[in-house]
Amino acid sequence: MSKFKFDNRALQLLNAQVNLSGTFNHVLRSAPKREALAFRLKVERNVSDTLFVVEPGSERHTLTLPNEKKMHLKLADFIEEIVNGTIDVSNAADLLNVPHASRQYARFDIEHKQEVFELVRTGGVVSLEMGFELPLHVALHRTKTRSGVTTIMSIGKKNPRTKCFTLYGSDIEIFEKVTESINHLAVAATPAAHAA
Repeated sequence: MSKFKFDNRALQLLNAQVNLSGTFNHVLRSAPKREALAFRLKVERNVSDTLFVVEPGSERHTLTLPNEKKMHLKLADFIEEIVNGTIDVSNAADLLNVPHASRQYARFDIEHKQEVFELVRTGGVVSLEMGFELPLHVALHRTKTRSGVTTIMSIGKKNPRTKCFTLYGSDIEIFEKVTESINHLAVAATPAAHAA
């Protein structure tokens, strides 16, 4: 079965649209076969909450959410669950238990930092699982003439985002700059997730 998902561009549109009142047309695409599914989204924004009406085909589903920063992610989950048929819309508890809003994007925790620091010291390759669908790959090569590293980073498969650069300095200075570049690449690869 094909699974329909919001891509980053559609999530950015949804993030803007949850703050407006109106009717919007969307198309979700499935990953492997690129099948398209159109639906209409009606937004009625109030002072404290927002009413969403999702109309895929002849169906009609409503959801009211309090106005908050991650509202678009909860709505995205709700819509994905409806169009993929994996939610029981009659059960209110299912509607509140949606994964997008609870996902932690760009989780660069202590274990990741230790892996990257060891990589800076010795060189090599590491794949960082940071909460995205795909890992962020980091390859470092220690330079021999000066204390430094040549770094290649990438995230994604079909159209990967990549960075390649050479840094010189102490291991601590290099680690700080590599860490900053990892965070920048994660934000560039998934801007909608970081908008929350």
